[in-house]
Amino acid sequence: MRYSILILIMIFMTACSQTVKVKQEDLNKTGMLNEVPKWFVEHPDKKKDHNYIYGVGSATSPDLQLAKDKAMMIAKADIADIIAGEMNKKATLFRTEVGAEGKKSVVSESDNTIINIIKNIKITGYEQWKYKMFTTASGDYRVYIGLVLPIGEYNKLHDLIEEEKAIAAQSQINSSELAKVAIEDLTDDIEAGN
Repeated sequence: MRYSILILIMIFMTACSQTVKVKQEDLNKTGMLNEVPKWFVEHPDKKKDHNYIYGVGSATSPDLQLAKDKAMMIAKADIADIIAGEMNKKATLFRTEVGAEGKKSVVSESDNTIINIIKNIKITGYEQWKYKMFTTASGDYRVYIGLVLPIGEYNKLHDLIEEEKAIAAQSQINSSELAKVAIEDLTDDIEAGN
């Protein structure tokens, strides 16, 4: 009987040790966040670490997995933006005079639009660097994720990435050019046979 109780206690302790307690995030009186993870704001300096690119993301959802997936996508987009983000800016200024003769005034309206474009970028070999989750006051989950993308030989998938680049370069060869070369080779063989 003693051994049965001891075994049950051990099973209970083992089960409890494999879960993570989710804390509620700390809010101030106005309902704003008091703190976020320090690594989310101050991740390693990109200028000092040339071998890695860091990206972070945060998201909320009533579903923990969805919150994690959304945060992961935002962190990947952060990395992709660092690799190949393009900025476009459009500025317009409109001015006109209004009013009666002698009492005119100038009315102006301006607009600045900045667009950040991230085209198809592969970020193969990224790793989860940090992870933190909380529950919000409204009962949702808030997830913070930090990803790191090792560059070059520091990437565990370096060989696979280089192989994909070689395949992509080969596939860019135009098939009509290959057909033309094959016809020229066949013509040369026929002429050599005559």
